[in-house]
Amino acid sequence: MKAYTNDEIAAYYDTTEVHYKRGWDLRHSLAMHYGYWDEKATTFRASLGRMNEALATFGGLSKEDKVLDAGCGIGGTSIFLADTLGCHVTGITLSQQQVETARGHAATKGVQTLTRFEQADFRSTPFPAETFDVVWALESAVYDPEKADFFKEAYRLLRPGGRLVMGEYIKSPQPMKPRDKRIFHRWLDAWAIHDLSTLEHLAAVAEQQGFEGIKTDNITPAIRKSSWRMFYGSLFLTVLSAGYRLFNPKVSHFADNHHKGLRYQYPALRRGLWQYYFICLRKS
Repeated sequence: MKAYTNDEIAAYYDTTEVHYKRGWDLRHSLAMHYGYWDEKATTFRASLGRMNEALATFGGLSKEDKVLDAGCGIGGTSIFLADTLGCHVTGITLSQQQVETARGHAATKGVQTLTRFEQADFRSTPFPAETFDVVWALESAVYDPEKADFFKEAYRLLRPGGRLVMGEYIKSPQPMKPRDKRIFHRWLDAWAIHDLSTLEHLAAVAEQQGFEGIKTDNITPAIRKSSWRMFYGSLFLTVLSAGYRLFNPKVSHFADNHHKGLRYQYPALRRGLWQYYFICLRKS
């Protein structure tokens, strides 16, 4: 298991953004996350927007909330919350490239007065204490598998009664067989993720940092179609990657291996090695 630096994580996203554009509706949906499929979202594009809507409903977000989007990508969720709910949203990301892209999308969508984007580490931000009502982390807190530093900073940033709202990959608590462990970490390594937390570990660390009243919802059935779509898309990318490597032997690690993450996340899900949870923690 490799521990990735902030620069390596930013490089992963900068390098693979083109893959999201080609295969994940990035230009339209601005989404770099799984889709949420239900009776309201029966198409791929709809599922990507529905993920933001479903997590916002779960976390009880409203127009009055001042939100930190911790790990904002190219701004899709921040723009959604500003445009749909009228929230004031600050998005942070490790990638300066994503910051510039997000600002451009916010201007295009006409929500630049409700959004701001900055390059920052969500474990150590430049903001004063008790600045936000909500810290939002959609598939981003996975980059701190131990969670202590992220939870400590989120607690500092939240006002009393504020919420930490997460969409999180959660590792199964039972020990993995060697083959399962290989599948699991081939997925994570391709996405610059060191490891995942179990729900028990996450809850314990949250309590240690002062959070109370953990609320969870296992939404794995709602993301299964997205996982399946990634898997079958990876088969095409595997061929494309091999051809690209023939003419570009110095291709970067993440550009060359991104398809492996798409491939291995699905069998890891089918084997019960991980699940997808909505999680809400409250500051007393």
